[in-house]
Amino acid sequence: MVVDQQLHGYRHGHELLSGTIRLPARDQDLVDRLSDIAGPIGPGEKFAPYLTCYPLPSGSHYVVARTWLDASAPRAGCVRTRSLIIAMPDWIGSADPASVARAATDAGPIDPGRQLMLAASPSSALPPAEGPGVELIEALFLEDSVPVAVFGATTPELLAIRILTAIWPAMRGQFTVSTFCNSPRTISKRSFDLVFAPVSARSRFTDWKGRRIDGTRVTSARHHWSKRIENEVLRSSHPSLLGLDVFGEMADDQRGNRDALRLSLLWEELAGKIDAEPHAALGLLDIANTRPARRSALIERLAPILASAAKSAESRMPSADAWRFLQVLIGKLGQTRWQLSLARSVRSTTADLAGRSPLDAVAAIPGLLQEKGGDFLIGGLANGIAHARPFDGIAAALAQLPPTEVLRVVLAAQDLTAVALGEDVGLDRSLAKGIELTPLDQRSEAFRRFHRYLLDDRHADVLRALIADASADVVVAETRRVAEANKLQQAAINDVLIDAARRSGTVRTVRDIVADVQPGKATDRMLRALLGPTAEDVDWILGSLSKADPRRAALIVDTLAQASQEQLRSIIGRASVLAQIISLLGSTEVEAELLARIAETVPLQVEELLPIVIRILPAVPAKRGSALAAAALEKGLTRNMGPDWEKTLATLLGRAGPALDVADTIRTGLVASVPAELASRNLLLFDASSSDVRGGFLRHPEDLAQSIMARHVVDLSYGAAEAAARLLWDSAPVNKRGYVRASAALLHFLMHQRGASASPLVAATFPSVYRELQKESIPDFLTIVFMFLDWDRCKIARRDLADAFLSSQWRPRDIALAAARSGDTERILHNIARRSGGAAALDSMQKELNTIPDPWRSQIRKTIKDVAKRDGLLAKLPFDI
Repeated sequence: MVVDQQLHGYRHGHELLSGTIRLPARDQDLVDRLSDIAGPIGPGEKFAPYLTCYPLPSGSHYVVARTWLDASAPRAGCVRTRSLIIAMPDWIGSADPASVARAATDAGPIDPGRQLMLAASPSSALPPAEGPGVELIEALFLEDSVPVAVFGATTPELLAIRILTAIWPAMRGQFTVSTFCNSPRTISKRSFDLVFAPVSARSRFTDWKGRRIDGTRVTSARHHWSKRIENEVLRSSHPSLLGLDVFGEMADDQRGNRDALRLSLLWEELAGKIDAEPHAALGLLDIANTRPARRSALIERLAPILASAAKSAESRMPSADAWRFLQVLIGKLGQTRWQLSLARSVRSTTADLAGRSPLDAVAAIPGLLQEKGGDFLIGGLANGIAHARPFDGIAAALAQLPPTEVLRVVLAAQDLTAVALGEDVGLDRSLAKGIELTPLDQRSEAFRRFHRYLLDDRHADVLRALIADASADVVVAETRRVAEANKLQQAAINDVLIDAARRSGTVRTVRDIVADVQPGKATDRMLRALLGPTAEDVDWILGSLSKADPRRAALIVDTLAQASQEQLRSIIGRASVLAQIISLLGSTEVEAELLARIAETVPLQVEELLPIVIRILPAVPAKRGSALAAAALEKGLTRNMGPDWEKTLATLLGRAGPALDVADTIRTGLVASVPAELASRNLLLFDASSSDVRGGFLRHPEDLAQSIMARHVVDLSYGAAEAAARLLWDSAPVNKRGYVRASAALLHFLMHQRGASASPLVAATFPSVYRELQKESIPDFLTIVFMFLDWDRCKIARRDLADAFLSSQWRPRDIALAAARSGDTERILHNIARRSGGAAALDSMQKELNTIPDPWRSQIRKTIKDVAKRDGLLAKLPFDI
């Protein structure tokens, strides 16, 4: 016989250290858990190595585990456990429990797990076991099958091995035992069949649902067969109960039911009493009822007696005893075809008993459902408690049962269904959980019986469980039913329908149903949940809801608020959709947020973008508004969309603030492809901007100069040229070096421009160049402005300026201003005056003096007079100096 092993102990916690078998997850989880100690141990507390024996949940193997205290672990209370894992056929067929336990002990707590070969051999001779023998035997074999906890036993391991050796194969395959527990042990919420615990641990077993035995005392037998079984199990050197098997059935018992043993003992006892006690015949017949060949005939003869006995039990016995009697009675009837009169009588008796003591009836339910025949009794029980009042206490007791049992009871009688769901009695959660755990056929029956009642929020969990796997048709039908019954005013019920619609692919159909229901808080919420950020759903909102429906705007906002950038671009990028959406939206903060996202995310035409940005600027935070304004301005500078466009651009420019890329804005607004009219407008906007924004333009004189030159000709309006000139001139204190470089580059370009619009720019650029020429050393970039063929560089500059001025349409007042700003007004004007047309030029300057700001005006006036006198031009001048 091959035996696998696993060794558990402390490493990073209690875990598997080594092993020779890989178990399914559920089996392994159980071995991992049960290999650790059950319950805490106190500081310094020690215990002897103990055994834990149990089957795996899969039923493939049985585990015999030995656990030692691990004093070497870094944490107190750590253990090492060696689990011998035996194939179930070997365990129930040939394994000797004592030999297996000894093998686990011999392997010890340290060595890695290795496969063992154990020879199949007769069971080992065992010494007698002392202690609570009779009481333990009775608890295990002669009384109700409940978990047993023994406290303070001196030889727990010997008792456990003797019991495992003695019991029949099927029971051995199911039996669970631990020879040391500081607290209860369970498998799948079911307590071990037998646990041994120290007396000090008794307080931890206060919630123990089974039998407690004091292992330090010896009790008297309470049953006729106790001593006989005790001798076979605890005294015989080779324990075995198969010798008590009169019918020869226990060896083949597949259920491990203790009834097989008791039946054999009862048969022997009754057989010995038959002459003296005739009522024992009833017992014999009862036993004979288990014999398939005679069952039908016997039940037919017993029917009247059984019906009378049932009625007598209902009227005379305490309720708990009566339920037990009825359960045993029905269980023994088994699958035999009953007489109809017996069935009716037992059902009526059951309903009367439940109605008389409903709480006792509820307490009996777990037992009824676990034993054969209980289902038949549940129908009458359910009918009886349905009419008992008050029902609150009954419902509270029902709610304590496992959910699947609650469901089975409620399904057993239509009257109870109506009470449990039609009234708020607190059973909804239990029923929902029961439906989740129940087989599909019962779930279908529950749906058929329950769904008509499910209209309130308290029913949400029940409805969710019922339609968890419902088809599309069922989901749609349920939505219509609820809509007709409660107008979809229960939010939790609505959520269930929403989830079902998504799962079954019926969102569109369900949404149409919801849209036809009168609007309200709950229905609006449901509609929102049935919409997603898709083009299809947005089209549904715009197309399915009337223009007068106030939900349209709110649903659009909620739906698009969920959209990613990609989804938003996909939805809004379609023709006419944006216009429809904008027409729906108001000026709330939420709506402004949506428009801001659209403006930031969706590639829009400038005529679409700018109105949106202007609309939302008052509602968005400053930083975000600046970014939006800057982005919109960049597109708007190249277009003219009507009389208010300039005002719109001015607003954007004012709001752009720190987000404005000034250099890029200049290039965009003046690029050669922009018509002169728009470029002129843009320059006027730049110059008229707020001081903060204008200050940004003043820091970029070179970009301004380069953008003007990139147009290849000064085609700007005179006013726009003046605006550009003001920006250049005012940039000197802000960016002196940039201003000088910009002036040099732009002046070279301007000297070849003859249009009037060039002259304001000359007035702004010539002075800085001229002043630089007056210095001993000039930068290389100034050499491109004039051809210096004379040592007097300023003389050449004066000459070239005069020649360009007198051969162009430049305004005289701009040249006069250029001269004054240069600081050499007299020589510049003298150079002009002595040339052909110079006198007329001075006359024009005189006439435009009022357009020149001070202090330049007074200086120019005086200089014109001085030059006229010096050059003898007074007689030629047509004005009065």
